Amino acid sequence: MSQQDEHRGACHCGQLRWTLRSALAPAELPVRACQCGFCTRHGALSTSDPAGRLRFEVDDPALLLRYRFATGSADFLVCRRCGVYVGALMQADGAWFAIANLNTLEGREPLQPVPQPMVYDGEDEAARRSRRSARWTPSEPLPG
Repeated sequence: MSQQDEHRGACHCGQLRWTLRSALAPAELPVRACQCGFCTRHGALSTSDPAGRLRFEVDDPALLLRYRFATGSADFLVCRRCGVYVGALMQADGAWFAIANLNTLEGREPLQPVPQPMVYDGEDEAARRSRRSARWTPSEPLPG
């Protein structure tokens, strides 16, 4: 198994944080720009590593907004204090999977990511869960 580094990110106020353990350097992480209304309005650049592990943490659960839309198959995690979207979390077949918003990565300023535009309009819930299970990072539920 290759060496895994920790990549960290957070919302603007630091209330909602994530840690991605991955063998990929930040510049090697895939960068996807979903073209849905939610992601384009947030300027989200999603990343994941199916061989890694992603964990979210929140200081005050009352300040965590779990937003669901479209198929309702994932929780999109937004800080109620500063309004920043940090990532999404989904449960499928008893396992958890997640993506992080690369725009919240600590020290991302020197990165020049070239996002791959993604359109998922034709997916039903089963297809969406299948794709996410294969491409998203294994995770764990948020406490609370």
